[in-house]
Amino acid sequence: MGDMSSMDREIKKRQLRRNIVPLPREEALSRYDEEDSEEIVRRAQAQHRKKRLFISLFVTLFLTATGFCWYRYQKEYEYTEYNVAWEQSMRYTDEPPAADGGETDGADAAEGQSLTSRNISEGSFVKYEFFGENMIRYTKDGASYIDASGKTIWTQSYQMKTPIINVNGDYAVIADQQGNNMYICNPEGCTGVAKTQLPITKAAVSAKGVTAAVVEDSTASYIFYFKKNGEELGINIKMLLSGDGYPVDIALSPDGKQIVMSVMYLKNGALKNKVAFYDFSEIGKNVNNRFIGAFEEEFDDKLAARVCYINAETVAAFTDKGITFISVKNVIPDTNVISVPVEEEIKSICYSDKYAGVVVENTTGASDRLDVYSTDGKKVSSVEFDYNYTGVKIDGSRLILYNEDSCRVYNMDGNKKFEGQFDFSISCVRGGKKHVNSLIIAGGEKMEEIKLR
Repeated sequence: MGDMSSMDREIKKRQLRRNIVPLPREEALSRYDEEDSEEIVRRAQAQHRKKRLFISLFVTLFLTATGFCWYRYQKEYEYTEYNVAWEQSMRYTDEPPAADGGETDGADAAEGQSLTSRNISEGSFVKYEFFGENMIRYTKDGASYIDASGKTIWTQSYQMKTPIINVNGDYAVIADQQGNNMYICNPEGCTGVAKTQLPITKAAVSAKGVTAAVVEDSTASYIFYFKKNGEELGINIKMLLSGDGYPVDIALSPDGKQIVMSVMYLKNGALKNKVAFYDFSEIGKNVNNRFIGAFEEEFDDKLAARVCYINAETVAAFTDKGITFISVKNVIPDTNVISVPVEEEIKSICYSDKYAGVVVENTTGASDRLDVYSTDGKKVSSVEFDYNYTGVKIDGSRLILYNEDSCRVYNMDGNKKFEGQFDFSISCVRGGKKHVNSLIIAGGEKMEEIKLR
């Protein structure tokens, strides 16, 4: 009996198990959700991150494509018209107030004591030179410092037969070629007047205002050094054609401690050319005539008509056969020089603080070609053009050609960006300060900024 009872209980238990009602779907799903909620959150977060990454990638690609298209547009687009943003008459220069608020005596100006002066009279000789972001306008009767908005900052009167100018950083020197006076200037005005006993043939200034003048008599050439206030430094070099040679051109380093010269000299009865360096620091005191080195073989069959400091580390010598770059990172110039040969006839030269360029007669089609090189000797631009120019400038990334009534502007890629005519005689063109697509046009009659479109 007991066994039967036990079997019945087991049978009933199995029947009860078979008759158990399953959980509702909602309750089952709820339990499932509770169990897998963390996994679902992780998946959702992963999908969100993928979506954000996709959107970011899309935006980046879109902006890159847009920027590239805009870059290509700006690089290749040629402006055909312009609007005059402002213009200033250059017939007369307004007299600014004296530095101390009082009157300025003309006699003091003649002695270099005055920072301001009288109005500059007009003449047939009117030239401009880049001076930082601004310009110096100089004539036979005086000079004006003019900013990029056409405002005259200062004027300085003088009397010169043949004014020549040299600019280096924040200083400029205006000298009377074959005369005896040099006016040393910075953005604030004339800092001094240097006087020589012998006629001046060349003048150069450093970025700190130290000035050198080449003078000569019937027997020799001399180089004199002056402070920015016009006082002599007591440093001079005497050069004889039969000895050290005759200086063709000179340039001062930005710090004023060294001078580079292109020198003609006699060797075995033949006239030769060399580029020589002289040092006026404490190092130069220990060597004869302050001479620290020269490059002779590199210029043996060339004539370096122009030498200049491209920047504090590089000197460029422009010869009749090309450009030679000399490293001056150290006190003693590096012996390894970079020569860029030019086979065609060189018509003009130009340079900035990064590049040096030559205009040559092109033999492959167009009348002329402008080649621009970096200081490592690599060609960075080559522009063929058929244009009757009188001046050429490297202004940042612009290559500017101009004549008396028109100008052309190219970029470094060789694309022509602008060509325009003007209703007055011009002698200088440079990029505008406020706008990328603007130019400042200056001449004897007026100065104006034009906005290209």
